[in-house]
Amino acid sequence: MKLVSLFLAIGLWYYAVGEEEMTYTRLVPLEIKVENPQLSILKVYAENLQVTLTAPRALFSEIVSEKIFAVHVIGKEVQTAGDYSFRVEPYEIKVPNPQIRIAKIEPAVIGVTLDEVITKKLKVTPSFLGEPAFGYKVVQEEIQMDPNAVLVEGPRGQLEKMESVETEKIDLVGRIRAFRRTVALDLPDNVRSLNEAPIDIYIPIHEEVAEKNYEKIPVRILRLSASGEVSKIEPAEVSFALKGSIKQLENLAPEKVVVYADVSSLSDGEQTVPVQFILPENVSLKDDQPVSVKLTLKKK
Repeated sequence: MKLVSLFLAIGLWYYAVGEEEMTYTRLVPLEIKVENPQLSILKVYAENLQVTLTAPRALFSEIVSEKIFAVHVIGKEVQTAGDYSFRVEPYEIKVPNPQIRIAKIEPAVIGVTLDEVITKKLKVTPSFLGEPAFGYKVVQEEIQMDPNAVLVEGPRGQLEKMESVETEKIDLVGRIRAFRRTVALDLPDNVRSLNEAPIDIYIPIHEEVAEKNYEKIPVRILRLSASGEVSKIEPAEVSFALKGSIKQLENLAPEKVVVYADVSSLSDGEQTVPVQFILPENVSLKDDQPVSVKLTLKKK
């Protein structure tokens, strides 16, 4: 009998705790629907409501869930653009359990601005996240998009300020090659696209071309016959600028640049000779202008 009494007491305690009322205040997102297709929401003065809820303590997990939201419908009887206000009624708060009751809604009155719906053609611009790998870049002029413009529908006051619309973010982090993606548009809440197809976009990625100056690089004499010698060379050192990829130029130290004059087929006397360069592939002189030296050749 004592054990039975104990179990009954425990059961009664759990029942009492479960039935105990609790009050909880939280933010609830507000969704506003407009039934008149000729009107759209330009501005909402409160996107969330502060709602006070009461329910048995056992339903606490449901009170704090994301399943609670508010929906208000602006009916077709509203025919003109302008400011509009309304009260959110308790039945417009959607709750997951009928035992959850609405005690208070703040603010009491919600204001919105309704505007005429118009259609406008907007240019599509790609939106990127991050950067390609070091030494690479997106070549903006070579980006291809299909379509490159879309028809959108939305409030006049909003669309009249817009000249373009961005795509959703396209990740560039670490990229070294061109690639293609199919992406959606990143549209404001009150604007919708009349184009059903997504955007097909080609993103070209090339190595970045840079320039680097090299000062006082010594000129070497190559292919000189054993029977002759260069007695004079002016200048003995030359300066110039190279162009190529950033990575190549970064790794090309001055001591690794070979500059030489080929005198194997020259006759005696003072002559002007273009110097030649031994350079990595895809690295060249910046101005494509020959660099020359004056030298005096004497044969024995």
